[in-house]
Amino acid sequence: IDIFIVNLAASDFIFLITLPFWVDMEVSDESWRAGSFLCKASSYVISVNMYCSILLLTCMSADRYLAIMHPSIARRIRTRAYSRALCICVWLVSCCLGMPILLSRELRKQYGKTYCTDKAVTEVKLIMSLMLLILAFFFPLLSILTFYCSITKRLCVHYQKAGKRDKKLRKSIKIVFIVVAAFVVSWVPYNLFKLTAILLRLLKQPDCFTGT
Repeated sequence: IDIFIVNLAASDFIFLITLPFWVDMEVSDESWRAGSFLCKASSYVISVNMYCSILLLTCMSADRYLAIMHPSIARRIRTRAYSRALCICVWLVSCCLGMPILLSRELRKQYGKTYCTDKAVTEVKLIMSLMLLILAFFFPLLSILTFYCSITKRLCVHYQKAGKRDKKLRKSIKIVFIVVAAFVVSWVPYNLFKLTAILLRLLKQPDCFTGT
């Protein structure tokens, strides 16, 4: 778990580096003044951070699930080498998933201002974004909820048998709910808004349904 937390913290730290550019944009009435490279790079970093955080939280939930539900299997595979390899894979996958953002961002001048925005949206891009959202967010979310529901059920059974004096079990149950709540609060509103925006744009695309 410690290795996953360190990587999660590193991902968030890299994300924080980009915040001054977005704060500057808000201060300057949404006009981007940091140049084309930072427009693409900062958008890419934010995207990678989101995917990396989601995938690392999924790995953490799977790790805790194995430790509690299948301790014999966990003893064989829950090693530092395995965790490091998994984190490397998460970073590589996250960097790949963020590529569409890197390739689609551009500077656009309008009404005397420079905006860091997406290129023209096409039907293909919308469908790809929808598929990516389902595979890279909603599927991990379902996995996390499934893992932690199973963990909570098991811990509650042990908690009832052990009695209220078992503070360690009570703490474990609290941690489970805190992790799930943090994940949901952090990512669900943004991704639901994104899902709604994609679906509304698809509904406005006549080619999607009429073939014209």
